Amino acid sequence: MRILVIGLIIFVNFILESTLFQYTRVFGVKPDFTIILITSYAIMRGSGFGGFIGLASGLLQDIFYGNAIGVNGLAYMLTGYLIGQSNENVFKDSYIPSIVFNIGAVFIYQHMFFLIAYFTKNQVSYTHALMNIMIPQGIYNAILGPIIYRLLLRLDEKEFMNNKIY
Repeated sequence: MRILVIGLIIFVNFILESTLFQYTRVFGVKPDFTIILITSYAIMRGSGFGGFIGLASGLLQDIFYGNAIGVNGLAYMLTGYLIGQSNENVFKDSYIPSIVFNIGAVFIYQHMFFLIAYFTKNQVSYTHALMNIMIPQGIYNAILGPIIYRLLLRLDEKEFMNNKIY
């Protein structure tokens, strides 16, 4: 049941991220709810779940909106995997890990995209990307991340999440 619910959450997040969440911009920057979702499950369940959710979410975005299939999938998967490596060393009921890891996940993901843009000869200024995208989006995700993390943690602890579907 857990995989079915997570798949539904990924799909609903994709729909909302493509439509409604475009209007949540503050100073031209919108939060990346996909990173919040990946980070939350990576903290709760480890690098396998974080990587899986990152790959599924990223491929969904690549298929519908990407120029090259796999770029978002790879970046999100690596982000989820790296954040999930600290799963066993994190106190899951605290808000602090969600804040710290959401900021870190934004920086990991955005740096991967900056490197891809750099190697494809796109003229992107690192200081511009850092000051106008990475830092504001990291702060925005750090504010919203603990709220969504707490909701997903409560959902993950429900008894029906452990049921098998036959």
